[in-house]
Amino acid sequence: MSNSILVVEDHAETREMLKAALEDAGFRVACAGGVAAAQEYLAGNRPRMLILDIRLPDGNGLEICAHARQSDAMSDIPVIALTGQDELPDKKKGFDAGVDQYLTKPIVMEELLMWVDALLRRVSLDKCGGTLLKAGRLEMDVRAQLVKFRDKTVEDLTRREFELLYALVKNSPEILSRQEILAHVWRTVAVENLVDTHMFNLRKKLPPELSERIQSITGKGFRYYDSGL
Repeated sequence: MSNSILVVEDHAETREMLKAALEDAGFRVACAGGVAAAQEYLAGNRPRMLILDIRLPDGNGLEICAHARQSDAMSDIPVIALTGQDELPDKKKGFDAGVDQYLTKPIVMEELLMWVDALLRRVSLDKCGGTLLKAGRLEMDVRAQLVKFRDKTVEDLTRREFELLYALVKNSPEILSRQEILAHVWRTVAVENLVDTHMFNLRKKLPPELSERIQSITGKGFRYYDSGL
């Protein structure tokens, strides 16, 4: 088993650059130069995350992603794909294979690290202990997708709206950027105004006292803040 991030990239200079940036950020990193080497590594290890180049000398990085998604042990690990292709049909193939995020080369390391952090926190969120999240008079039952506030059930929340509220409450009082919310809730890339649309709909369905606890922070994102009052 492994707690490393697996980087699959055939270009040695790019591979070492990715490895150095991730290690500087405090992550353990394993590397492979192609599909065969990656599959050999995955046969005996479960990495925390896959960062995959799409075009590899012995195949396609999406093969590695599809293989991981078919494995019970690795079906939930985050996958970031690196590609020189920015066309929508190419991205759709990746998302269909199970990719969580696409980054187009040349890679901006700050953006890569932001997504690594956001996606790993999403995994942590998904695997939180227990099925009941409490914040003051707010209760959220993850298994039943049920929200109660002051012992009254909040009706008609969609799954997305439930997950959106859950992400904010779980990370409270931290501010989540729109991109972090996309990683937590949609688990893929999407336009940022999608967050605002769902946030607006969520707030309309919540009791006013609860809705007011979702704060919009200009230029940063959103947070759930319960003053305890």
